[in-house]
Amino acid sequence: MKLPVLHVLVTDEVAAEPEFERRALDIQERCGADLAFHLRLRRTPVRRVLALAESLEEGAVESDGWLVVNHRLDIALAVGADAVQLGRGALPIGAVRDVAGESLRIGASVHDLPTADRRRLEGADYLVAGSVYETASHPDTPAAGLELIERLAPMELPVVAIGGITADRLPDVVAAGAAGVAVIGAVWNAPRPIEAAAALCAALAGAGR
Repeated sequence: MKLPVLHVLVTDEVAAEPEFERRALDIQERCGADLAFHLRLRRTPVRRVLALAESLEEGAVESDGWLVVNHRLDIALAVGADAVQLGRGALPIGAVRDVAGESLRIGASVHDLPTADRRRLEGADYLVAGSVYETASHPDTPAAGLELIERLAPMELPVVAIGGITADRLPDVVAAGAAGVAVIGAVWNAPRPIEAAAALCAALAGAGR
């Protein structure tokens, strides 16, 4: 399994932007196999989620990147996504594997070493770990720091670091052992999101990730 190095989360607010789909397609073209889009839509109507998933999966196929659907196994299977991301309160990994077989990779969101080890034993394909730094998307969650990534890096599964990661912090996160990074604001809050994503992909590729 070749895990993309840049995981860009798509939130309800991001998906509602008029230019979102055009920008997303451009980002897929620029980053190619280095990019995974994560659809993390909690309030968007399900028909709209399905339409966006179909569009992003088509772009992922053309660019050789990934589409990851957070929580919604049904939508991930319906559009032929590359992975489903499971967080707190999601279906058990074993149940997802029973339904999906090997058609989907399964990512698990973790915040500590015991949970990460449990998810590994349950059969996760990769981990998304954080929050590494303080982040506006989880204002009540204390930052775990780079120590979390350092402790998880020796595990058998690739670890994607998440939480407050910016271009300036990228070298430290990679040095801690992250196989990739997940971002929201570093791309979507940038003055030029397409260029910001491309720069992150290039920096991660240059770091050997």
